[in-house]
Amino acid sequence: MIRRSKKVRKQRGSRHHGWGPTTGHRGKGIRGGTGGLKSHKKIAVIKQQKLQREPIIGKLGFKRPQRRAKPTNVMNVSHVSQAINTLLAQGVAEEKEGKIHIDLNKLGVAKLLAQGKVSQPLVISVKSASERAIKKVREAGGEVVLPE
Repeated sequence: MIRRSKKVRKQRGSRHHGWGPTTGHRGKGIRGGTGGLKSHKKIAVIKQQKLQREPIIGKLGFKRPQRRAKPTNVMNVSHVSQAINTLLAQGVAEEKEGKIHIDLNKLGVAKLLAQGKVSQPLVISVKSASERAIKKVREAGGEVVLPE
């Protein structure tokens, strides 16, 4: 009889053919399978808990659904007062009666926040503003115009 392929003589007589212990080369056998933290691998989890001092098994906390979180473009009072020259050049702001009128709605800013200082009287129109921001602008001699 004629052989089409050469007879392989390597690893003959060795039990595992170079794959280590008996369970080697059989899927996930040498690891003890995959998964199963709550069953036969529970002792490993308990040891890990003792080292980290925090629970691992089970779900914890609450993850807010991202479709509910609406991104809000905000701007601080300090940024507005620093960018007055740029806003005047862009046409977003204009000077009337000694006060500078700024429309933050044109910039896409939805809320005015109170961080920083206001150095001159400003009239700012915006969708919403914090109470502290309104107070700071009023103390400088300006006002915040909100939609009703």
